[in-house]
Amino acid sequence: MKNLFVYLLLLFGLSAGTATADIVITTIYAGPTPLKSDCPVTQTGPMELTVSRCSWTTTGTARVFSRIKSLPAQIGLGDLGQALREGKAEWLPGHQRVRAWLRDDQGNIIDRSRTRVLPGPAVLAIVPGNWVVYMVDGAGATMDLMLRSLEDTQPPGMIDYLILSLNVPPGTTDLSTVKIEVFKVLSGSAPDKGTFEK
Repeated sequence: MKNLFVYLLLLFGLSAGTATADIVITTIYAGPTPLKSDCPVTQTGPMELTVSRCSWTTTGTARVFSRIKSLPAQIGLGDLGQALREGKAEWLPGHQRVRAWLRDDQGNIIDRSRTRVLPGPAVLAIVPGNWVVYMVDGAGATMDLMLRSLEDTQPPGMIDYLILSLNVPPGTTDLSTVKIEVFKVLSGSAPDKGTFEK
């Protein structure tokens, strides 16, 4: 019984003293775009953050057509119907509006939506300073993470930000005292708020 008591005391005593970073999720909604992210960030060591396997879908460069203008495309007529057949447009969820990828003067799609994947956990060793974490193009359909000083220019191949703000004061030895602002994008539109909600 005495051993059980000591074991429980150690278990709960040690876990009660474990602090975690103040991770704040800044969320936006994609609306009618394919933009989406699901990259979780956790503190896994005193000065270490880990980003788990995740993906990021870019918007591409497109025009979204109203329900009225998309109506002929439902039966395959018009320019939108042709663009759908050629793979230069796609239906939005609900099959009532069309997203058509913008094209250059030669008819080539300028920038189609694409999904990049972080293939496995990525560990970021953090030191004092003012930082941002970028998602950048990797090989094939993958992405990498890049920790850069806030004062530096955006890196080549930048997809978007993952951590918007990471201000680590000099002398910091544990990120549990630091606010970490992580960027996240959810599909669709924000839920309706009640009358008294902000």
